[in-house]
Amino acid sequence: MKRWLTIILLLAGLYSATGFYIVKGNEEAVVRRFGRLVTDDSGKVWLPGSGLHFDLPWPLAVVDRINRKEVRTLTIGTAELDETSGNLGDFLRSAELLEQSQFLTGDKNILNLQITMQYRISDENPNDFLFRSKSPTEHLKLLAESAISDLVARSGVDFVHPLGLVELRELLTHRTRELAALHRLGIDIDEAAISAVYPPPQVKQAFLDVSNARAEREQLINSALAVSEELKAKADAEAFQIRNDADIEHRRDVEAARGKADRFRKLIASIEAADDPDVARGLTMRRIYIETLEDILQSVKGKVFLDSGETVDLTILRNPRE
Repeated sequence: MKRWLTIILLLAGLYSATGFYIVKGNEEAVVRRFGRLVTDDSGKVWLPGSGLHFDLPWPLAVVDRINRKEVRTLTIGTAELDETSGNLGDFLRSAELLEQSQFLTGDKNILNLQITMQYRISDENPNDFLFRSKSPTEHLKLLAESAISDLVARSGVDFVHPLGLVELRELLTHRTRELAALHRLGIDIDEAAISAVYPPPQVKQAFLDVSNARAEREQLINSALAVSEELKAKADAEAFQIRNDADIEHRRDVEAARGKADRFRKLIASIEAADDPDVARGLTMRRIYIETLEDILQSVKGKVFLDSGETVDLTILRNPRE
């Protein structure tokens, strides 16, 4: 009898020991007693701190542990197959996985995409992650596939591959966050990135030709822009030089004109200050006439003396700079 009592007590002790549980420093625990969440006096879910705890033995109490600081990764689709690897296992990947990678664009083209999502358990209400959905990760995967399918279906093939990848990533991140909040998955989306975009093997060469043509076009455009910038810089330099020379000549002409004007005013003042202005004016005009005649005669190829009644051949005059 004592032997059976000892066995019963031992079994009862072992069963009671299942009520002990440990919460790690980076974890949080949620306790369910008889299927109902344990709450504190304020009605909020009770979250025991790290360390050793005791509650009712299993299955009367169940402890669910979560790590809300852990960044989790969800991958949708598969990366492009390396044709040079020669790995038969990679070549014979499941058709279901390949189909998950295929999306139809708005212009009726098929592209293979691989989506990588970084997410965490929500800080506001982790209960949604634990109890609202049977598999929050699978639910999130379906929502992400729906979001990317909708975005790709409203985009052209050139936008998805590869011109609009940055904008498409931002739209996908924003859309998945909205859907996760709407369905109350208890998940915070950090980023939803498109890690790979590639065409089906049947049209891969055509996509390569288009990519090469696009690259060649960009190279030609860049070369033309470089030549345009060079010609513009040269034209700007020439225009600056012309403006600078014109400004210098303008200032020189203005200064020369001012000098002549000053000399003329001084000449008028000296004539007006003379004792006999008429005689001074005549002498001055004669001197100016002689000086002007000297300047003209310096440009004459030869000197010819003619009677005053004869015509003059103007070809005897020349430019002194020639």
